[in-house]
This record gives sequence, structure tokens and C-alpha cells, in this order.
Amino acid sequence: MKIIMAVVSLGLLMSVEPVNAQDTKIYEFTVGRHEAISRAVSRNDIDDILTEASKVLQKCNVVLKRKDSVRTFTSPNPDARINSKTDRDAVNRENFDIKVVKIPFDFCRTHLIGAYMGCAWDPPPNEELPQHRSMIVGKSRGDLKHSGVTWAHEFGHRTGLPHRNDRNALMACEVKVGNVEINQHECDCLRGGPGFCDDPPGPAGRCPIAR
Repeated sequence: MKIIMAVVSLGLLMSVEPVNAQDTKIYEFTVGRHEAISRAVSRNDIDDILTEASKVLQKCNVVLKRKDSVRTFTSPNPDARINSKTDRDAVNRENFDIKVVKIPFDFCRTHLIGAYMGCAWDPPPNEELPQHRSMIVGKSRGDLKHSGVTWAHEFGHRTGLPHRNDRNALMACEVKVGNVEINQHECDCLRGGPGFCDDPPGPAGRCPIAR
């Protein structure tokens, strides 16, 4: 049975702080990890993943960094998994820009059940709903590059980018290590930061799910 690690987007706003350093756009994130994986995903792991994501985004001169210390949370389940819409929403209510949980997990979107590497919300401009202002992500099994691509992809959704029907694109539905192609419009959105773009949904508005 083939498990497809899919990444989906919903629609809302995350609070990150852009900083200009010459021509580079730096975005800083508060990060929380579930207590159950605090030993498996260290602060250094998180920093390494953000560095790897920045390598993916270097074509656009975008850098992702951690802001403040990494703290922990306990909702919704003691095993750090998301198994329902209620679980997902409980994690979203945690007051971090990035929430790290155990993967694969279910219920990125209400009507899709599958194995997901991450969820993010592509926000309409000038709109913020406090209960959903985040990226929910995991750390791939020992694969730093895969995690980096996934986190960069989710940041793309945070800027308002949809999925793109190109197997090599960063914003493709199924995220693999080689998904690093970024077009000029996507660069513009990535440099603009969360909520900068308001693109229509991508292919069929959804990703494949696990079978």
C-alpha cells in the first residue's frame, strides 16, 4: 500500500515578523512542539529544518528563522497525533506560529482523511482569525531535506499560494525532496510574506490522500 504524504492549505493568517537585511527577507516564527516529541525533535532539529527550508527559498532571498525559545504544548492527545478535526483545531489554538506534532497525521482538512506532512492556512489579505493562525508540521523520519521542503511549502501556503500542477514545483500537491522549482510569481508571494497573495485554489483545490 502506497502512502502519499500530502500537504494541504486552508485559509487564515499567522503572525510572523519580517526583517529587511539588504535584499533578503527574513521571517521569524514562534515554535512549539508537542511534549510527547520533545526528545525526538530538539531545538537544534527545528533550527536545522528552518535552515534547510531557507536553502529551498534562497532563489527568492527568503530566510526562515526561529523567534524566542522552543516551548511545549500538550493538546490534543498524549501521543502528539492529530486524529480528528477537533484535534487539529485544538493544536491550532496553541499560541505558536509553528506547531510540531507527530507525523503522519490526519484531518488537515475537514473532508479529507489521509497521511499528511503538514497543514497551513493561506490567509485572505488583512484578515486574521486567532484560532487558526499557524503551520502544523512534523519532522520527517531522519530526512532533513524532506522536512525543509515541507516547511518551505507550508510557508508558501501562508503567503496565499495554492498548489501548482507541476511535479517539480515547491507548491506541488505531493511534496518530495526534489520539489524545489519556484516561479517568479511564487517568489513575489514568498518575499511578500503571510497574506501577501490571494490566489485562487490550485488543482481541484485538494491533494491526494492515503489509500
